[in-house]
Amino acid sequence: MSRHLRLTLIASLVTLKLACRPDKPAPIPPAAKVSAHVAESALATVTLVPQAEERLALRVQSVEKRKAARKQVLGGEVVVPSGSALVVTAPVAGGVVAEGAASALRPGAAVKRGDVLLRLVPLATVDRDLHAQAQRTVESARARDEAAAARLARAERLLKDGAGTERAVEEARADRAVARSELQAANARLALVGRSPLESDVSLRIRAPRDGVLRQVSFAPGQSVTAGAPLFEVVGTTANWVRVSLFVDEAHRVKADVPVRVHALLTGRDDGVEALPVLGPPSADPIAATVDRFYELPASVSLAPGQRVGVSLQLGDDAEVLAVPSSAVVYDALGGAWVYVRQQEHVYTRSRVDVMRQEGADSLLSRGPPAGTSVVAVGAAELFGTEFGAGH
Repeated sequence: MSRHLRLTLIASLVTLKLACRPDKPAPIPPAAKVSAHVAESALATVTLVPQAEERLALRVQSVEKRKAARKQVLGGEVVVPSGSALVVTAPVAGGVVAEGAASALRPGAAVKRGDVLLRLVPLATVDRDLHAQAQRTVESARARDEAAAARLARAERLLKDGAGTERAVEEARADRAVARSELQAANARLALVGRSPLESDVSLRIRAPRDGVLRQVSFAPGQSVTAGAPLFEVVGTTANWVRVSLFVDEAHRVKADVPVRVHALLTGRDDGVEALPVLGPPSADPIAATVDRFYELPASVSLAPGQRVGVSLQLGDDAEVLAVPSSAVVYDALGGAWVYVRQQEHVYTRSRVDVMRQEGADSLLSRGPPAGTSVVAVGAAELFGTEFGAGH
């Protein structure tokens, strides 16, 4: 093959290969397009004329740095202290008889230690021939009484005739008294068997074991209960506890010997009450990976067992934070917090802050302008409206 022919063939093959290559795909358009993006560092600056600033009565205050406790607010539950809930059970099987006012047997009623709340009439054992046995006992006691009466009369006659002794009369009189008592008891038992064969002739007074409030009443007057059946539960009213469930990874950061503040929910804003740490029963939830801490409420706090509360816990040591007046912080439509920093006379710039919590009249910041920066403490809301057009 000539050189010229070989070159022609190679050129044809290269041209054919280039012609068979697929076209290059078009570029994928971007998912979003941002136009006129403004960095947060280039936010609008508000410049006021002296007359407008005087009319707004703006007042500035320096950002302070202070030490504050690291706190976290968690949910808690008011519980009855361990050992303060006592359940009274029936010592024997019997019938329940109400004692005293009927209102003393309802849940929520206050009771004192030693108050008689009910009587328990024990149930007697039942024989097949119970009535026949009682009747036989009566007849036997009557026969013994008649025999004793005859012996007493005979002894008295012998003594009167001088053939008997005073001792024999005394013994006969004692036998007659015993026989008469046995006859009276036999008659009483026969009457009880005919009236209520299952009830005994004695009753037990069930008293309140401690001062407190009835939380549960598990009987009704006239009801028969078995031995060991719960009758009522008394809850002490000295002081309730608050149980807080902490995740295991943060439980070690909570100071165990530091009091906490307990706040009632859905009752408006309050300062809460102080609760002291106590050693409660060890409890945890392995499914939720939490452990429980307990705090004792003051006895004067009226929080019901089972009520949900907010608990402010202290985590670790105090830390340095920034503080500004709460009136200096304004919030946008998305919940972002801002303050206005005075750059120079009549010139103010909006700066983002992160609010940790509020203490008194100040807001504590985890992020914000450096300490010593002048921020608008009075009139920040007016500046916010002026910037976005509401103040025009």
